[in-house]
Amino acid sequence: RTISPDIDEKSIRDDDPHKMVVAISEAKTSKVLQILSTEQEVSLAESPDFIVCGDQVILFGDQVREKPTTEAQAKEHLQSYGRESVPAVCVCGITVTNLRTKQSKSGVETATVHWKSIPDDVAVALIAKGDVMYCAGSFVVEDELLQPYIDKIEGDIECVQGLPLTLTKNLLTAVNTESS
Repeated sequence: RTISPDIDEKSIRDDDPHKMVVAISEAKTSKVLQILSTEQEVSLAESPDFIVCGDQVILFGDQVREKPTTEAQAKEHLQSYGRESVPAVCVCGITVTNLRTKQSKSGVETATVHWKSIPDDVAVALIAKGDVMYCAGSFVVEDELLQPYIDKIEGDIECVQGLPLTLTKNLLTAVNTESS
C-alpha cells in the first residue's frame, strides 16, 4: 500500500545533494512511522513488514533541481538540457525500514542523463501533458516525446525514474538480515 508522508521537503536543506535526499527520505520514513502508529486495529495481514521511502534531486552543473514550481521554470529546465554541455545527474536517496526489527538503512545512487537540445515545441508539449511538473528536474525520461533527445544514460534507468532497484533490494536485504 502507498502512504503519502506529506512533509515539507523544502524545509530540509543541505549543501550536499547526496545528504539532502537521504535526510528527506528519512524524514518521510519518520512521518510514515507516525501515521502507522496512529492507525487503529490494523490486521496482521494488512500490516506492512517494510517501509521504503525515497527522494530525488537533479544535479545540473552547480544547480540542485527539484520539482518545478512553475511552468516557466519547467520550460527553462527542459531547454537547458542539451543546450549546455552539462549532463543531468539524478541523485536518489532511499531509506528502508524493517518494521519487525526496527532496523533502518539509507543509501544513495546516482545515474546520469546526457541530453540533446530539446526544442521549444517539445518542451511546451511536455508541460501541457503535466507529468514533468511532478518530477525533479522537470523531466520524465520514459516519456516518448523525450526519447529522441536522450543522448545516453549512464547508470540504471530505475535511478533516473526515482527508485533505484539495485540499491532498494540491497537495503531490503540489509535490514532483513540484521538482528535487532
